[in-house]
Amino acid sequence: MNCKKCKNKVLNLSFTEEQKLDIYVLMQNNLKELVEEKLVKEFNLNIDEARNSVQHLNNRNGRCVECEFKKLEGEYIECPNCAAFNYNLNEPMFNLYFCSHLEWSLDFENIENENIKYYVKPFWCDGVHYLPEDTQSLLYKNINKNKQIKTKAWIGYWGDEIYEMKIKFGKKSLKNYKNRKSLIECIPTNNEYTSWIKLFMEEKKIEVN
Repeated sequence: MNCKKCKNKVLNLSFTEEQKLDIYVLMQNNLKELVEEKLVKEFNLNIDEARNSVQHLNNRNGRCVECEFKKLEGEYIECPNCAAFNYNLNEPMFNLYFCSHLEWSLDFENIENENIKYYVKPFWCDGVHYLPEDTQSLLYKNINKNKQIKTKAWIGYWGDEIYEMKIKFGKKSLKNYKNRKSLIECIPTNNEYTSWIKLFMEEKKIEVN
């Protein structure tokens, strides 16, 4: 099909969830050249095809790439305001915003691990890796079966020790994931649920529910 705004041909690219996540992060940081390289490599496009495709990739879901109309609904859609084609890819559920909120929510003061309390400096998290380290496509495809995502986090008295992190999904987060709603609202607080964090310091592992 052709974009009615720029008149160029638009390719019907089928993105996997992990490709959406990579593209979302790159576009948020205005790294269009890296997106072009990704499209050339992973979709076997030539550079002109990749460059044209990037011009139709939103850096924010729901907002037109041309006129910034703010109410686009659905993927692979024509803007009702200016007629520009937008891939309008659904925002990945496991993204930088979720990981940042999870990082800020990890309060270790009241968890069931006495070793933490014998040190003056507080135990804290300095980041959660936004890309699962296992085969991403398999994790996303089987999320309802596995009910978890494995990634890594930087945790410790200095926030610099690498821990294997297992994020376990409950009924609400699975439902939100399936319906493409925010996972941030599924992050508990210590006031609600004091045992949602399990820390295994010797093994350098952490589980969050």
